[in-house]
Amino acid sequence: MAATRSPTRARERERSGAPAAGSDQVHSWMLATSQALDTVWRMAKGFVMLAVSFLVAAICYFRRLHLYSGHKLKWWIGYLQRKFKRNLSVEAEVDLLSYCAREWKGETPRNKLMRKAYEELFWRHHIKCVRQVRRDNYDALRSVLFQIFSQGISFPSWMKEKDIVKLPEKLLFSQGCNWIQQYSFGPEKYTGSNVFGKLRKYVELLKTQIDMFILGYSLEVKIKVFRLFKFNSRDFEVCYPEEPLRDWPEISLLTENDRHYHIPVF
Repeated sequence: MAATRSPTRARERERSGAPAAGSDQVHSWMLATSQALDTVWRMAKGFVMLAVSFLVAAICYFRRLHLYSGHKLKWWIGYLQRKFKRNLSVEAEVDLLSYCAREWKGETPRNKLMRKAYEELFWRHHIKCVRQVRRDNYDALRSVLFQIFSQGISFPSWMKEKDIVKLPEKLLFSQGCNWIQQYSFGPEKYTGSNVFGKLRKYVELLKTQIDMFILGYSLEVKIKVFRLFKFNSRDFEVCYPEEPLRDWPEISLLTENDRHYHIPVF
């Protein structure tokens, strides 16, 4: 009986020990898997955090680079615009009323008068824009010549002569203008051949010409000038010459003080 019970008990012990061993293996496998997943998750989390940190740093760097580049580009554009503007003889068109509002924004009587004058140009004379001309002793001549070139107006024949300073001699010898030798220079005594030297000086001076009457006659154009500081008077709009000899092309200028001139754009 004892011998018979021993194998039976052994088999029972083996049967009861088998599930315990299997449970331990499953637990070990689950523990290893959990640890592996935890390790992978920590690695992935670290990688993601590193990537996010790098991305944020890159964004901050490029944002700062963009701001710095934009600032430097804006500075260079402003510098080049100022430098280029100083070298411009005639500037680009700007809105007439905007220019007036910027230049004459005070409430003094003169500022109010100038604003009314500009409004008169805009509404009555249909001048929409203005081109500023560099202010110096030649801005009137520059304003007229700019319009002659831009409008394709031809120069008078006398300006096409290669040796214009010899015009007095040509008038005398080729066209028989004997009156040249009797030309008077007021109190200065110039007679005979001495007249030619003096006339040459005057012709050269004429070429480097700002008087509006002389400019109009010399270039054979009718110059209409809007004198804004003379608004509400008969001298607000004047022409040089008043009665041109022929049907000459008309050129318009505007001035705020009879010293500097700008180009109105219709």
